Amino acid sequence: MEENKTLLGRNFNREDLSRSNFNEVMLAACDFSNVDFQGSRFDTVSFRHARMQNLDVEGMTIDGILVSELLRVYKEHKK
Repeated sequence: MEENKTLLGRNFNREDLSRSNFNEVMLAACDFSNVDFQGSRFDTVSFRHARMQNLDVEGMTIDGILVSELLRVYKEHKK
C-alpha cells in the first residue's frame, strides 16, 4: 500500500494532469484559475462554501440537469 503524501501549499502551474484519477484527495481552500475540466466527472464531492465565477458551463449538468437551464430559470424568477 502506498503511504499518504502531502503536497500542502504546493503550486501547480502549466501542469497537464489529463486523464488522472483523484480519490480521497483534500483540496480545501485551494484556488483554481484558468483550469480546463472539460469532460471531467465529479462524484461524491463537497462544494460547500465554494465560490465559482466566470464559468463556461456549456453542457455542464448537476444531477442530470443542465446548469445553464438552472441559471436561466433562476434569473427569470429573480426579476
